[in-house]
Amino acid sequence: MTEPNPIGAMTPEEALPERRILGLRRKQRFRVYRSGAVLLVAGFIVWAWCYLQPHRWYTYTDQIAFEQVARDVNPGHVIWEPAVPEGGGMEEQEITQPAISSDGVRLVYSAGKSAGNANLFLRRWDGTNWGAPRPMRALNSNFHETAPAMSGDGAFLYFTSDRPGGRGGQDIWVARWDGAEYAWPLPLTGRVNTVHDEVDPALSADGLILYFASNRPPGSADRSPPGNAGTPASNGEARVEASTPNFDLYAADVAGETPFELLIERRLNMLYSLREGALGDPEVMIKLGGSNRTESAVDRGLAYLADIQEPDGRWNISKSGGQGGHDVAATAFSLLAFYGRGERHDQDCKYRDTVTRGLNWLLTQQDGASGDLRGPRPGHNAMYDHGAAALALVEAYGVTKDPTLRPRAHAAIEFITESQHPQGGWRYKPGEKGDLSVTGWMIMTLGSARMSGIPVPPKTSEGVANFLQHVRGGPHGGSYGYTDSPGKRNSGRNGMNAAGFFCAQLTGSSFNGAQAYESSAIINKAGFHNNDLYYAYYGTLAAYQHQGPGWRDWKEQMHPLFLETQSPDGSWTARGKHGAAMGRVVGTALVVLCLEAHYRYTPLYGLGFEPDPAGPTPDVLDQTELPVTPLYRHAKRLAGLSSPADDTGPVVTEHGDFLYFSSGRSGGLGGADLYRARISGPAPGESTNLGPEVNSTADETNPAIRMAGFHLLFNSDRGDKTGALYSAKSGRVVRRYDYTNLPTARWLLEHLPWLLGLVTAAGGFAWFTRRALAARGADDQPNEHVCVNPRT
Repeated sequence: MTEPNPIGAMTPEEALPERRILGLRRKQRFRVYRSGAVLLVAGFIVWAWCYLQPHRWYTYTDQIAFEQVARDVNPGHVIWEPAVPEGGGMEEQEITQPAISSDGVRLVYSAGKSAGNANLFLRRWDGTNWGAPRPMRALNSNFHETAPAMSGDGAFLYFTSDRPGGRGGQDIWVARWDGAEYAWPLPLTGRVNTVHDEVDPALSADGLILYFASNRPPGSADRSPPGNAGTPASNGEARVEASTPNFDLYAADVAGETPFELLIERRLNMLYSLREGALGDPEVMIKLGGSNRTESAVDRGLAYLADIQEPDGRWNISKSGGQGGHDVAATAFSLLAFYGRGERHDQDCKYRDTVTRGLNWLLTQQDGASGDLRGPRPGHNAMYDHGAAALALVEAYGVTKDPTLRPRAHAAIEFITESQHPQGGWRYKPGEKGDLSVTGWMIMTLGSARMSGIPVPPKTSEGVANFLQHVRGGPHGGSYGYTDSPGKRNSGRNGMNAAGFFCAQLTGSSFNGAQAYESSAIINKAGFHNNDLYYAYYGTLAAYQHQGPGWRDWKEQMHPLFLETQSPDGSWTARGKHGAAMGRVVGTALVVLCLEAHYRYTPLYGLGFEPDPAGPTPDVLDQTELPVTPLYRHAKRLAGLSSPADDTGPVVTEHGDFLYFSSGRSGGLGGADLYRARISGPAPGESTNLGPEVNSTADETNPAIRMAGFHLLFNSDRGDKTGALYSAKSGRVVRRYDYTNLPTARWLLEHLPWLLGLVTAAGGFAWFTRRALAARGADDQPNEHVCVNPRT
């Protein structure tokens, strides 16, 4: 029988010494093993998630030809098929710098540069092939037109040209679609164009950013051409300066505001853009239609006018056989002839003193209160004098921007607006019902004033349109009368038809409409003849503005006849109904202006426009109905995309997410390669080479994007053809999720370190689990009683 333990004696359990391992008791060991297993599992799960990224367990596939897992594809990656020569009927054609409309059906490109004259052409996609090339008739000229780019809505076409009228070298121009052609081209302002080369324009998807390439020195400010605003530098001077090492990529934002000075700068460039280029470069003069003989005749005509100038600066019309009392008109016409040759009062030139004295005398004839330039004792038909004098004064201000001339020119325009008849025209006296002869001079003056930045009230312009409608006639409104519609009372015949045609051009009437075709046909049928100098002058202006075969025929007739009839002293005798009133002064000045026509003013619709032989286009839009041409802020260099090599040919995808371009930077496959960079973020992303499917060891240039980025066109020098058109396509890539595919042997080899880590982690987890369970099991076993001090 066992006796109870005495008070203070230990129980057998308490007397058993507790077993310790690594200094830890059983319960502590269990907690350590359990925590180690949990941490190992959690750590492995986090590592596996970060490494395998299950959220990217899908493939890029076209469902036919290729399939690529997502983790091997960068975001936005495009998988290109190998590039091949473009078919569709264009295999044997010279097609460079292609641009494709957003709907993919219009292709505009440049061709002919290798032959010495690059022009722009349009083709349409019929679903199978590209149609026959159609020349861009209002944009092509004897100069190079290259690098076309269309806005997303098709309203504007940008292109590069070396024609005079820009800032120098190659410049970017923009034209508007008028329902028949891209026409009314204008150079971009000095915020984009410089005396260096600006090429390869491209628009963002929303049309708010213009991308282009330029070889201007990085970080340099724009340098204005020699002279004052509105007088472009000659291309000869600009080409000397445009010798910078490489092209970089630039971007310019659309200006939310419309700075008045930018509008005026562009208008003046348009009005006088050919003058400096032609006079500064004999090659430009020849391309525009001049010759050494015509320029020699102009020289002798100006010398004659300078010789007979009066000491006080005027030209005395009666001394040369003209109608007395019109010295203001004689002086104005003479000054216009000098201005047409680039002479001016504010810079050193051959006839600076002649022009200065003539201009000063003309200003003395102006009434300071009303702006009237008819002189102190105006004759009964002295509104002719005011029209011619106001035109000379406005042109002097427009060319020189002399601030002292602006208020005088403004006052002369205000006198014209105050003298307008309610029907819209002008005649011999202020407020008199108009005739087209006097009104023609007023319309010319108002047009020059508007381009020079002198405001013209809308009411005045509306009146002009009303008057022209009143004197218009013919099946399509293309013939003009003197004071009424032709055939009703006084038609005016050839002279009035020419004057009306020119006035319609100045007021924005489309050159592609039936009215213009009818007017041109009337002038062409009458042809040039010098027995009516009044008609010859207006006919020259109208035929030149319309361009095409009519101008070429007119010029071929005009030049020989004027050269043959010039007197030994350099003058011409005015012929025709009004010849006696003109005398030799006005007659000589008008002939000189005719011989200067090919560079005096720039054709409004387009230099080199070729009217469609098939006839006019229905429903064509006039200039006043077209959208306003965009203006841009100062262009900025895209430092993140540019490199020490040439970076050119930018083009933006339809959705505005990527910019493709050509670059000769190092690291490519050879020569120039095609690259792209994401531009949809706050800053351009990294430039990526398109790879061997597109690029080669030859030069790849001028990318164009079609089908929302799935069709790439570009030029390549590979093979035996320089600048051939190539095409590369990417299938429609979709995401396909598939979590059931087992890993392949290749995948296992590529991820061997991860698999070894998996095995190690699994082994560690098993060891920790076994030890934890063993510790827990030992904790749960009941201990045997051990007698420390037994009693029997």
